[in-house]
Amino acid sequence: MKSVRKTVRNKILKNNSSDKIWSYSDFDKYSRSAVAMALSSIYKEGLIDRASRGFYYVPKKTILGVVPPNNNVLAFSRAAKKASFSCISGLNGYNKIGLTTQISKTVTIACNKPMRSNGNTKYILRNKPHSGTDIERIVLDAIIDIDAIPDTTPVESIERIKEIIRFGKVNINDLGISAINEPPKVKAVVGALGQELGMDLKLLNKLKSKINPNTVVYSDVIFGLKFSSEWRIKPRVHR
Repeated sequence: MKSVRKTVRNKILKNNSSDKIWSYSDFDKYSRSAVAMALSSIYKEGLIDRASRGFYYVPKKTILGVVPPNNNVLAFSRAAKKASFSCISGLNGYNKIGLTTQISKTVTIACNKPMRSNGNTKYILRNKPHSGTDIERIVLDAIIDIDAIPDTTPVESIERIKEIIRFGKVNINDLGISAINEPPKVKAVVGALGQELGMDLKLLNKLKSKINPNTVVYSDVIFGLKFSSEWRIKPRVHR
């Protein structure tokens, strides 16, 4: 127990960052119970503080008192404990890739394991993208929400997504492979994008075969896609 405590303590002291959230998974070479006892002991020593159950941080002290941990860091630490992939999404993710100027107080995190939302953190269950990159997942989510992103239009959003692909930030074939396991709207929009931007023909045909022939996707993104009719995309009915 003493050797575990010493190792845990030394690792925390070596990092000494108030932005780092420590949990059992940071010391997975040891048993969970041994790490829990070590962290509890170091907490009682005053070296670390508890952010929430099972999560600790090194308190940053200022003249105004102790600064609590960054909520985003804590939210991602929770996701990393369960999921092999997680990234920012929602309005803040769309802001990050230039689709909107607006941001939200609620942090939306896409992760490939179900997570319970709490406070200002919203976890959404999403597949890990083929490339494994955050930006590819954000683009896929943006397509899901493309008719509801504030401070922009579906056409403006799809034009920005085309730029992202043309500039090489997201590969159109990676996007196509990911879209195979996404909702029909994503399959159709990515298919129309792929037809316009040179997706591999075999992949394009495979993507189309995954869409029910009776499925119709209603989205105003139709006005920004050259081949929308071939992917059964129709304009939304506005009332």
